[in-house]
Amino acid sequence: MIIAQKNEKKNFIRFSEKSKNKIQQLIEKNSISRNYGIDLLKIISMINIINLHINNHTAQLKLNPKNPKYKSVYLLHTFSFFPVNTFGFISGIIGYKKYKFVNIIYLWFEYLFYSVILSLFLYYKSIANFKSIILSFFPLGIVRHWYANAYILMYLFLPFITISINLLDKKLFFKIIICYFLIYSVYHTIIQLNINNTNFDFISGGYSSLWLLILYIVGGYLGKFVINCFSFSIFNILFILIYFIISFITFECTINDKIKNKFTNRALLKYFSPTIVIQALSLIFFFSNLKITNKYLIKLILFLNPLNFNVTLIHARAFYFKIPIINKFYKFIKSMDSKYLFFKIYGSSILIYFICAFIDYFRYIIFKIFKIRNICNLIEKKIF
Repeated sequence: MIIAQKNEKKNFIRFSEKSKNKIQQLIEKNSISRNYGIDLLKIISMINIINLHINNHTAQLKLNPKNPKYKSVYLLHTFSFFPVNTFGFISGIIGYKKYKFVNIIYLWFEYLFYSVILSLFLYYKSIANFKSIILSFFPLGIVRHWYANAYILMYLFLPFITISINLLDKKLFFKIIICYFLIYSVYHTIIQLNINNTNFDFISGGYSSLWLLILYIVGGYLGKFVINCFSFSIFNILFILIYFIISFITFECTINDKIKNKFTNRALLKYFSPTIVIQALSLIFFFSNLKITNKYLIKLILFLNPLNFNVTLIHARAFYFKIPIINKFYKFIKSMDSKYLFFKIYGSSILIYFICAFIDYFRYIIFKIFKIRNICNLIEKKIF
């Protein structure tokens, strides 16, 4: 009897140890499968989008080259021009394995939520009329919402693209990627240098579903064959150096008056430009190879990740409609002196990011309460 009890105790200990090991393996598997570096890049990319919007909406980019702020503004602008491309690449890296139509339905609910809420607020403030409230239920197609429009339209093509990405072998896939780069980036840039205001293959300077689709396909290749291939820190140093070198080349070309009129406005500061594509790729490689182990940073990344996309939906709408608080913010930016202007605007963008994320957290809670994700799953099952 005593021997039997001892054996049972030993078996229980073994079982407990096996369970612990299994749980630990699952944790480690999830840690490996989730690339926190990529998640961090998404957050940094969104902050840089705010940089671009601040420069555009405060007319900082129209400053006279003799203005002491000119160099600081364009330094920030050229260093911040990568986000659209990084988001496109990341969509492919993360999404190529499996297409989930429920994601686009959920995105549509988020998109509609802010469109209607903001219209009601503007109507209350007598800035918008009743027609604006009606139109807020049909936000797709409005130019200022171009990224959400392009992303939603791109997503409709992804069932075909996802299957192709998973079936293509590495050699053929690489040839296709090289063709995309040579035609849509290099050749397009050469054309743009010589003919102003071209709309090569309806890419519209990168503000289109087609360009996002090309980025997604390239991202699929990176996710399938390239990401996590660089295990040495020397590669990370190389990638971040490439980002800085490319950014400085673009900056120098931008502030050079002789080159600016002929070259930069037409070609370098475009999403399809080889400089911006390489700038984005170098950051993709750097952050995907970044090993993040700090638990507090991981918690922050996981908290901000579901709120990240809506930061642009909130601040872009707020920037467009010049309500009193936004006008005060614009005046504040314009009143800044040139000393440390790069860091002042960057700091303002970080602050705006966290304010918008804080606002979106309430939307996130509301969606949880009303089980919007479950409703989206139900819609997907009924329709598709």
